[in-house]
Amino acid sequence: MQRRVRDVRRLASCAAMLGAALGLASCTSSGTAGRPDLRIGVTPDYPPIVYRDGDELTGVEIELGRMAAASLGRRPEFVELEWSELIPGLIRGEIDVIMSGMSVTPDRAARVLFTEPYLRVGQLALIRSSEVARFGPPGAIRRRSSRVGYVNGTTGEDLARGELAATASYAFDDVAAGIRSLRAGRIDFFIHDAPTIWRIAMDPEAQDLVGLFRPLTDETLAWAVAPDNDALKRELDAVLDDWRANDRLEPVLDRWIPVRVQVGD
Repeated sequence: MQRRVRDVRRLASCAAMLGAALGLASCTSSGTAGRPDLRIGVTPDYPPIVYRDGDELTGVEIELGRMAAASLGRRPEFVELEWSELIPGLIRGEIDVIMSGMSVTPDRAARVLFTEPYLRVGQLALIRSSEVARFGPPGAIRRRSSRVGYVNGTTGEDLARGELAATASYAFDDVAAGIRSLRAGRIDFFIHDAPTIWRIAMDPEAQDLVGLFRPLTDETLAWAVAPDNDALKRELDAVLDDWRANDRLEPVLDRWIPVRVQVGD
């Protein structure tokens, strides 16, 4: 009888251990160490910052997003949204953080909490290589006769409608459309964030285009969290501080943007 009791107890103990193991697996399947996934909002149309390579999401923000999630003990879940839906989606609670090459502006800062910036950028101009003499000199972009293109909903649009309001300006839905128009001679300048112009400038298949590396604005890229999520902002700021102290941020930026021109002072 005692042996049978011991066997029953042993089976019960094994079942309890198995149940605990399954419970642990259940807890960690939606995150790491019981923490929920970090839902990262992206609009993958901005190489080399964030874009699609075939079926895969890639770029600076994807690598940094994975690193940040690991530093926080969480698993990254990338959520694709239209650019215009990133901030609304964040406020609705559909995502936890925007990591999509977003510039810090007063208007956006009134709606979200930005982390410390991770990259200093600005608006630069792209022109046709054959017309450097005509459009390359400082101030040429501000002529009334100049035709300037930009992408809707970006800080390039703010620049075109503000400081460059005297020029003829044209809106495009994406970078590719703007560059096609530039190549076709329908616009004289295409303005966009520095990483886009840097990327095109080092592309051997884009020798017909040249970037003007005189910054038209001084901007920074940062991550955004919901206005009531100060706790996550502090965590992400601490991650960035740790990366800078241990030289983990610059190697990532250098790998994705091997050619960079200092923007600002």
